Amino acid sequence: MKRSEGYRRALLKISGEAMSGERDYGFDKDGISRIARQIEIARNAGHELGIVIGGGNILRGREAASVGVPPLAADHMGMIATVLNGLALRWALEELSVKSRVMCAFPVGHFVEEADSEQAKDYLSKGFVVIFSGGTGNPCFTTDSAAALRAVEIDADVVIKATQVNGVYDKDPHVYPDAELYEYVTVEEALEKRLGIMDAAAIEILGRKRIPTIVLSLHENGNIQRALAGEKVGTLMVSA
Repeated sequence: MKRSEGYRRALLKISGEAMSGERDYGFDKDGISRIARQIEIARNAGHELGIVIGGGNILRGREAASVGVPPLAADHMGMIATVLNGLALRWALEELSVKSRVMCAFPVGHFVEEADSEQAKDYLSKGFVVIFSGGTGNPCFTTDSAAALRAVEIDADVVIKATQVNGVYDKDPHVYPDAELYEYVTVEEALEKRLGIMDAAAIEILGRKRIPTIVLSLHENGNIQRALAGEKVGTLMVSA
């Protein structure tokens, strides 16, 4: 699908760190509210949104490992952290009267539904925002991989990765003033040049399924809606 045509259904990938705003960890109400408002704008414009959220504001595997937690157990703890973020985002959306549901890749309780692609698509078609937590439900996989998986399962037209920068650069723009922004990049280029858009497994899945990916800044209000409407925002990754 060409960028100019716009997108009906999207999978939005948000890092856990975005939930902590200006803080180093935990939750920041203003930061979460800003995320929720961007989602509200896109939903009110008629777009269907599934969301995969990370857990880095609560726990990272390496932090758990530093106190002696085995790597696989640390991954399990990280997956649970994404459930907490999913619930926090859901209630921020509900405050804006945006209907939403939280699903998880594994059973956690009656207040979170177990992930089911057909149920998720039904919710999306009825105007609900669906928040997918728990990663893929398996250790050793990133939330990038979970985003790619959920995008395939809900028949998403596009994946939007909302980050701390306004796209993909040839080198770190915070370190190198002459860093150049890629407006377009192919899946093959992203893998060959190791551009860090997503992990290799996620890029390969999206490339094989020919689902375009847009990388943009979460901090610019309206960015998500503009990208969904087909405007040129951030970096677009497509299959060759």
